[in-house]
Amino acid sequence: MTMLLGQTAGGSALASWRPVVVLLVVFGVILLALLTVRRDSPLVRRIPDNLERLTGIPGWAAATIGMALYGLLVAGQGFYSDVAWHVALGRDETLFTAPHTAIFLGLQFIFLAAPIAIWTATATKVDTPFRLGALRIPASALPLAALGTGAVLGFPLDEVWHKAYGVDVTMWSPTHMLMILGATFTGAAAWLVLGEAGVKPTDSRWARGVHVVASVLTLLGLSAPLGEFDFGVPQFQQIFHPILVSIAAAFALVAMRLVHGRWWTVGTVFVTFLMQSNVIGGEGEGPVDTRAPAIFVASAVCVELVAFIVGTTNRLRFALVSGLAVGTLGLAGEWAWNADAYQPWTANLLPDAVILSVIGALGAAVAGTAFARAVARDTATPGVPVWALGVALVAVVAVIVLPLPRKVGEVEASMRVIPTASGDEANVEVTLTPPDAADEARWFQATAWQGGGLVLSNLEETDTPGVWRTEKPVPITGFWKSLVRLHRGGEMMAMPVFLPKDVDIDEEEIPAVDRSGAFESEKTYLLRETYEGITWLAPVVHGLLALAAAVWLLSFVIAAGKLAPRGGGPSSGRGAARRVSSAKPATA
Repeated sequence: MTMLLGQTAGGSALASWRPVVVLLVVFGVILLALLTVRRDSPLVRRIPDNLERLTGIPGWAAATIGMALYGLLVAGQGFYSDVAWHVALGRDETLFTAPHTAIFLGLQFIFLAAPIAIWTATATKVDTPFRLGALRIPASALPLAALGTGAVLGFPLDEVWHKAYGVDVTMWSPTHMLMILGATFTGAAAWLVLGEAGVKPTDSRWARGVHVVASVLTLLGLSAPLGEFDFGVPQFQQIFHPILVSIAAAFALVAMRLVHGRWWTVGTVFVTFLMQSNVIGGEGEGPVDTRAPAIFVASAVCVELVAFIVGTTNRLRFALVSGLAVGTLGLAGEWAWNADAYQPWTANLLPDAVILSVIGALGAAVAGTAFARAVARDTATPGVPVWALGVALVAVVAVIVLPLPRKVGEVEASMRVIPTASGDEANVEVTLTPPDAADEARWFQATAWQGGGLVLSNLEETDTPGVWRTEKPVPITGFWKSLVRLHRGGEMMAMPVFLPKDVDIDEEEIPAVDRSGAFESEKTYLLRETYEGITWLAPVVHGLLALAAAVWLLSFVIAAGKLAPRGGGPSSGRGAARRVSSAKPATA
């Protein structure tokens, strides 16, 4: 492994410092321009004032959104490079690699967005719902502060986690999720900033453009955890794929339709899909190709049709019908797209995928209407009842928690390794006991990774029942780690094909030879670098992740509650945040 990383450090795009350096230089140039282009404002107000002149968006909001979303761009570039690094190359030997540095700096930018909101709102004398002495605190600064704090804390905690349990090279660990979720919900927080500033999409081209960016990042942020499926090496149940897609679609697309109006959602989502799929912008480069985990187009059309048929005046009805449409017809569109996914969707996901996706989509759609009301500052239409929002949030959490456990089934296998002429690759033939053990598998694949790329080969049943063979050969030499993986229901298990000797973690080679035995937990081989560590630390870190998620949710609820109108005429004035009543809301 050390040799491989050494060989690629100078040549792999994943190890290049150029992207993060370019992004930081561009950020510096933007700051310098904003400080010098016009100097008729006091220094403390110069950046927000110049941004307001340029965009027409209130300066405090423009500065806050700019900092938060630029940080998301920097962290996102590092994140995708880092995941690709781990899939293609395995462990990284130092903490501050180029991807890690980009992640760290991007998270710092996001963390600073909340202080910038407070500083610029105070400097420009914005009327905010919270005060602390002379400081004026926008409500939308609360989720930004919570997200930034959680994400930044995730970075040192990740190093502690690695020292305690080894270097995990997959995406869904508690410390990774602290950073990932803290960053990816930033788009939704930035959208709330626009709402608090009173900026409506119809105000100007700049206003429409920033609203579109914030709404797209809200959608992509909610689907960011699907990176495990995007890169093709998931360690959790496949059913999370349709569930998380449905939740993201229902929340973001319902909110987009209510804020942007007719057809904007369909058009925006379609262009986003084209960009994700490299139809616009050309093919991406790198040792690991990614595949968009969702298209969202069918769901966007569903939401638009629901708005046309039942209207949007009764928000609870609109949310429930939209959620049902997203969880069924929208899911059917995603099913067609993911029939060619790295782990294809098959009928073996039924009926669980539909049931849980519908429940999650219903809950997310109700939450999306409440969120949209805060962004749009809509006084003309009653919101959803608070009790409905509470039930909706519980439903979303429930469908995420329910599939978390991973089990191991009782399956024996006799495996034949059939090398190709080169000797570097082999087809794998697996005879299962019982013979029908994989008949209802959600996936049955050979996975080879960390040897410089990723190779996935589905196992196909031969004419002999219970005998399966790879559709193409997989690598069995060098630094490649090749496994046969069987996933059925809540069971995820594996058998090794070839694993190299790794002196750094004191693991001997598992040669590519014929073998027989029982399937074991995937974690034994998929997370080969990890080990049993401090007993008490893991529950504490998982608890911190749960606490952080609860604080994030609470911060969004408080901010949206402060921004959601409670009667009266249409909202007016878009240059400042406004005072709101402290009475307990009846609707959200």
